[in-house]
Amino acid sequence: MTETAMSLAEELAALRKQVEVQGREIRRLKEENAFLAEASAFFTASRRKSARNSE
Repeated sequence: MTETAMSLAEELAALRKQVEVQGREIRRLKEENAFLAEASAFFTASRRKSARNSE
C-alpha cells in the first residue's frame, strides 16, 4: 500500500511539473503569436503603402 501511495504521489508530482512546463510553453507561444500578428500587420501596411506610392 505504501509503495502504491508513493508511486501515486510521484506520478502526481510529475504531472504537476508537466503542467507547469506546458503552461510556460503556452505563454511563450502566445507571445510569439502576438509578435507575429503585429509583424504581419506591419508588413501588410507597408506593402499597401508601397503599392499606393508606386501608382
